[in-house]
Amino acid sequence: MSFFDQGDEEKRLGIPVGMLNDRDKVNRPGSQHGFINFLVAPLVFGAVKLFPMLHPLATQMANNVQEWRNIWVKEANPDEEAVQKRDVDVEKILNAADELRRRVDVGSQEGHGRRVHPSSWR
Repeated sequence: MSFFDQGDEEKRLGIPVGMLNDRDKVNRPGSQHGFINFLVAPLVFGAVKLFPMLHPLATQMANNVQEWRNIWVKEANPDEEAVQKRDVDVEKILNAADELRRRVDVGSQEGHGRRVHPSSWR
């Protein structure tokens, strides 16, 4: 069940609707940023550290958070300070994903004498 489906059910039952569950009030691009930044990113980065071959997940997540940032700017028309704060978060995720990619590249050079090309991860 999605957050919005749960919110719809809460409305139907006449009970308080969870903050992120109300499709009429949530700024979806903004909520996606928070969801990725505080829940998904720590999980993905932890998994990639344990299982480096999962690095494409971190790269895709970083691309997703950047795209959600762009949609947020377009739809919410935030002030410059809010954009700068969001950009700091996005940059941290992009840098962390890039660092994990470099670790995979270095590990493959040391372990096998050859570099794994990112196109082979698809």
